[in-house]
Amino acid sequence: PSLSSRRDAEERRASRVVATVVEGGATLVLRHSGAFELYREDGKEGDAGRIPSSNAGSPSVLPSGEVVARGAVTLPEGALLAESVVTVDPAAGVTSVEWRDDAHRLLAGLRVLRAAGGIIWGGFNGGDTPTLHSEGGVTEGFTLELRLPTEVARETAPRGQQRNRRAGRARHSALSSGVAEICLDMEQSGMWFGGAHLIKQAWPLNDACLEVGPYYPFDNGPNGVNTLCGNQWVTSNGLLVMVDADTPFLHVGMNAIERGFLGLRSLRRAWGVGIQNAVREELPRTDSWANRGDGLLRLQARDSFECRRVRHPLSDWMPQRLPRLVEQVAEDVLEKLPGEVATFVEDRLFVDSRLAAAEQAAELAPALCEAETDVLCRVVVAAKADVRAATQAGLATLPRPKRPPSTDMLARPIWTTWARYKQSVNQKDVANYARQICERGLSHSVMEIDDKWQRGYGDLEFDLEKFPDPKAMVEQLHAEGFLVTLWVMPFAAESSEAYQEGAPRGYFCGGAKTAGLKEGFFRWWNSPVVAALDLTNDEAVDWFVGRLKALQRKYGIDGFKFDAGEPCFLPKQVRTQRPMATPVEYTRLWVTKVASQFEVAEVRTGHRCTDMPIFTRMGDRFSTWGVGNGLRSIIPTLLTSGVLGYPFCLPDIVGGNAYFGSFPDKELLVRWAQANALMPAVQFSIAPWDYSADTTAMTRDVLEVRAQLADRLCELAQDACRKLVPIARPMWWLAPRDPETWRIADQFAIGDDVVVAPVVVKGARVRDIYLPAGDWLPASDPETIIAGGQWLRAHPSPLSELPVFLRSHSTVAAAVVRSPVRR
Repeated sequence: PSLSSRRDAEERRASRVVATVVEGGATLVLRHSGAFELYREDGKEGDAGRIPSSNAGSPSVLPSGEVVARGAVTLPEGALLAESVVTVDPAAGVTSVEWRDDAHRLLAGLRVLRAAGGIIWGGFNGGDTPTLHSEGGVTEGFTLELRLPTEVARETAPRGQQRNRRAGRARHSALSSGVAEICLDMEQSGMWFGGAHLIKQAWPLNDACLEVGPYYPFDNGPNGVNTLCGNQWVTSNGLLVMVDADTPFLHVGMNAIERGFLGLRSLRRAWGVGIQNAVREELPRTDSWANRGDGLLRLQARDSFECRRVRHPLSDWMPQRLPRLVEQVAEDVLEKLPGEVATFVEDRLFVDSRLAAAEQAAELAPALCEAETDVLCRVVVAAKADVRAATQAGLATLPRPKRPPSTDMLARPIWTTWARYKQSVNQKDVANYARQICERGLSHSVMEIDDKWQRGYGDLEFDLEKFPDPKAMVEQLHAEGFLVTLWVMPFAAESSEAYQEGAPRGYFCGGAKTAGLKEGFFRWWNSPVVAALDLTNDEAVDWFVGRLKALQRKYGIDGFKFDAGEPCFLPKQVRTQRPMATPVEYTRLWVTKVASQFEVAEVRTGHRCTDMPIFTRMGDRFSTWGVGNGLRSIIPTLLTSGVLGYPFCLPDIVGGNAYFGSFPDKELLVRWAQANALMPAVQFSIAPWDYSADTTAMTRDVLEVRAQLADRLCELAQDACRKLVPIARPMWWLAPRDPETWRIADQFAIGDDVVVAPVVVKGARVRDIYLPAGDWLPASDPETIIAGGQWLRAHPSPLSELPVFLRSHSTVAAAVVRSPVRR
């Protein structure tokens, strides 16, 4: 046959439908090439009983309805020429597809499970046993489990970057070895939201180019990922995508750059931690002629964090423990050995390299040579009615907090010493700062005393040269109406009394010896180098928490600001008492086992911590206007927090952190205060009175606006505990099928009845504002009714005003109209 006819035959073979799976009003069509389409039948969303079987019959008959998503499971070389064998278990709701070569060797296996019966997370090699989450499941949803034998995954040879922008086409051999990937076409599904906090926070995400990279909480990560990572994305046409958050060596890319400037590929990067990254390029890059993205969301499970293009703190991390099967066989061997010999063998097995561990165990038990572990990627996709329904479905699978955080912090602003005083803060500074706040009638809840109040990092004791009478200082702050919190982190310097006490007891993580550093020590954003508290050691956690509570009793401290906790702040080849299956366990333990012990608390990171009644702070902002970690980043980051299940979002300091001596000017400080005023929490440090009397007056005015809505914020916090719905909501939450709302990145809603439209552009005194359908009242003139479903073009927005609109006839509108402090 001719070359063209062979190609036609290959295309027909690749596009052949091998399985059609139905769940309620959604249908998943899977092709031999690994490509799939997700259909939503119009008007059927929510009708879970339409077809109880997991298979809709003839795979050659395509469903009717809208294509919500196109994607692909990336298959290894040779899979197109292999046979695809399909088995269906209707009772269990499972459809399985296996691709096998001529020698009947398994190349790839895919299981499709209906997600309505629940979602199974976990159970990876070396990790916890699989756990059924969300017994209600996700209707109109499917769990895709792509499993590649390790030897097949490692044989998958790279062939450079893919040039097609459609995941629906067959894609092969695009990955480095040891990768199982599921990807989705972004354009097909509309506007994208969720994922993670980014340094350059795009909203929607379609304009960002998130290069494929490690996906764990990071202090300014090598592809732009910042301090909070979630596991779900939603789109404007109702697609919900969730990835198993505990996937080993999880990598994510979104619209990753195909070619860089002048056709060059993306640059290789060596990424550190802390302040050294602040002067690097702000990532992710944006989609442009010079940075054309591939148009895909890539979700990858790998067998290591090693990457040819990026060097980062966990590049050489490997689980300490053996894969579960290796451990089981090893234990069988150890039981038959004399005690001293068994101990020797066990010590040899627990090495830093999984491959080395398997090889050593194989020397003892030849059967292990046939027991290679698989690379497993698990993703849930669901076709919901619209973007709000998709978000609600994803949030319903997450654990919820039993109570909201401190109501004081919800109602009134936090004041922190950090941006104003940095590390020079002392008792006199704190006293003067508090007095100046009170003299100007500025509302307050917490006085947070930041770095360096301790005599040594980790000691959890005041530096008595800087704070000669901390107890008297705290008593005075209490008398002035402040709660008092202190900045803490899970580190200790070698010279500290804490390290000298805890190290002999095994309370700090071990690690490899690196250039210029002792074993277990690492660099962070300060000096000296430090060791990290071993959070897997319950005795160490009790010791640390006990010292914090002793500090509270001694001085009357009300709570703590828990900084750091991201796994990038760990020593190389970290060793812990209880081996971690994935380094993000460290983040979860910092929040759930330490910070959760205190009612007045804030953290800046999280991993599966949506059930914690704690404010989750954004990473440090720069004192700039832009979307690159400046003012225009805080609304997109706030909205992303809500989509990910973290409704108690604490924006960073009003006006930014004034790093490198770059303080905000008056206009930026005022506009930042206005933008932040009606978010779930507010935090000041840079003093408005340092600018002018009218700057202080405008700050006071906007805090009075917050006071009018404080009760409503507290009510919404209670709702967040019941349903995990955001307090601050995207505009599409109010009108999910209105395309005008999908790209709005500079407005947000408080509940469903308040629209906030701050000015975030330098020099602007007017702005365009979109009001969803319904009647709205300007908070500044509640006698005027404005019909929604339209843009208010060039709406007057002087520096002294925060544009706020209230839904007519709502409870909150009536409360604001009656308020004696209304302006």
